[in-house]
Parts: sequence; structure tokens; C-alpha cells
Amino acid sequence: MIDSILSIVSLQETSPIPREGIPYWTLWFFLCIIILLITFIFLRDKSLRQRVNLFLSKAKRRLIKTHLQTKIRKEKRKKDEFIMELGIKTWKEGIRDKKSEKIDKKLETLEESRNRSQKELEEINSKIKKLDNQLTESGEKHDELIEKQEGDKKPFQEKLDETKEKERLIELHLIQKQKEIEDEEKSLMAAEKEVKDIELSSNLSEANKKSQIKEVKEKIKKLETSREKIQKELEELRGKKPELEKEIKNIQRKINDYGRTIKKIEKEKKEIRKIILKEIKELRKDKSTVQKKIKETEKQKEPLFEDLGKVIDKLRTDNKELTPLYSQIDKINKRVQDIEKQIQNI
Repeated sequence: MIDSILSIVSLQETSPIPREGIPYWTLWFFLCIIILLITFIFLRDKSLRQRVNLFLSKAKRRLIKTHLQTKIRKEKRKKDEFIMELGIKTWKEGIRDKKSEKIDKKLETLEESRNRSQKELEEINSKIKKLDNQLTESGEKHDELIEKQEGDKKPFQEKLDETKEKERLIELHLIQKQKEIEDEEKSLMAAEKEVKDIELSSNLSEANKKSQIKEVKEKIKKLETSREKIQKELEELRGKKPELEKEIKNIQRKINDYGRTIKKIEKEKKEIRKIILKEIKELRKDKSTVQKKIKETEKQKEPLFEDLGKVIDKLRTDNKELTPLYSQIDKINKRVQDIEKQIQNI
């Protein structure tokens, strides 16, 4: 019957009738009829229902069993943690038993190794701290020396700037006085030419000539006096210049000495810093190696603590510090047993 319906639907789908002529809800209508028919068949066929129920029941049991097995694994992991804690607690409390003698000896060996490594680590840390302090102190000491040299150099630098300013002003005055002399020379030449022109003039009487020549000569005399005065001032300025140049040279020499001293201190600071940092770097490498060794030792102790915990759990050594852990382990054992029973009953 289902095959007949499917063939009808197939014919409907391959019908040459144009797509736009078939209502959209037709497909859904046929699908609903198919679902109703399948449901009807399922309700009437008892063996089919039983097979489906059996399949679903098996799937449900597998799912429950898987869930319970997961819970068991989880509980066992918790138990392993408590067993480990029991072993650690036993060791720390100094609880010893003949049955755990071999484990105790191995733990003692590892503990001694760890203590040696720990002591070595502390020594390395102490050396690193000491070198860090040396680095700081050395830096501060050299900075103080540089600061002192800079302070001692400062007055000389100020004096140099002041002296150079004086030299610059003298240069300006020299140029100015040189120009004044040149101007006086031109004025003198012009006055002397004027005297000659008056002497050669045919338009002036002898009396006028003498009068004008006298005036010009007085002017020439004044110009010569002024020129001599400016020349004297020029010579004085030229005399000061070598002294200033010598003073600048001496001051610059002292400043250069301070500069060389500062560079020497900076170089020494850099070299000491380099040496100390190199030592610190080597010590940090050693520190990393020791830390890895300690970590490896702790890792080696873990299975021994677990074995010790198992031994003590079996012995149930009487100790108030261990009682809470025994209680936790017992609770887990009971839960695991209950779950295993549930699995068997599925």
C-alpha cells in the first residue's frame, strides 16, 4: 500500500502538467497522508513495535551504562588524588612502617637531593641579589663622579663663554675702528686735495687763499689728531686679542681635561656593568638548571607518594591526621561499589 502511494507521489512529481498549475499545499497533503499510514501500520504491527521497543531499550541501557562507567572513572580519579594526599601527609607526619621501607628510602634519597638543590638555589639567589646591589651601587658611584666633574667643569664653561663673548666684541670694535681710520684717511685726502685746489685757484685773491688754506689745515690737524687717537685705540684692542686667545686656549684645555675624565668614568661604568650583567646571566642559567632539577625531583616523588598512600590505605595506620583521608577514601569506595552494582543490574 505504501509502495502504491509512493508511486502516485512519484507520478505527481514527474507529471508534465506545468508547475504553476499545481497548488503548493498538495505536496504537504500527501506527506501527511504517508505519515498517517505509517503510524497506522506501526500501531497494527505488534512485532514491529516490540522490535522498536527492544532497540530503544538496548540503546537506553548502553547510554545509562556509559554514564555510570564515566562516574566510576571520575570517582577513581578522586580516589587517586586522596591516595596521593594520604602518601604526602604520611611522609610529612613522619609515619613509617616496615612495609613501606623501600618507598621511604627512595623518598629520603630524593628529599636529600631536593634539599641540596634548594640550598644551591638559595646560594645562587643570594649571589644574584649581591650582584644586583653591586650594579646599583657602581652605577650610583659613577654617576656621582660624573656629576662632580660636570659641576667642576661648569665654572670654566661659563668663563669660556664669557671670554669668547669679549673676543667677539673686540672683533666688532676692531672692525669699527678700522672703518673709522679708513674714513679719517679719506677725509684727510679730501682736505689735502682741497688745499691744492685752493692754491691753484685763479679766482681767489691771495688773502682769501691764505684764509681758506689756514681753515683747511686746521681741519687736517684735527683729522690727524683724531686718526692718531683711533689708531691708538685700535692698537690697544689688538693687544688685548692675543691675551684673550691665550685665556680661551687655557680654559678650553681645562674643559677638555674634564671631558676626558668624564668619558673615562663612563667607560669604566660601562665595563663594570657589562661584567656584572654577564655574571648575573650565567647565574640565572644555573638557577634555571637547578629549578628544573627540583621540579624533576618533585615529579619523581609523585608515584612514590601514590605507592606510599596505597600501602598506608591498606594498613590503615592509626593516626588522627590521616583519619579524614581514610573517611574520604571509604566514601569513594562505597560509591564505586554502588555504581558497579547498578551496572550489573542493567
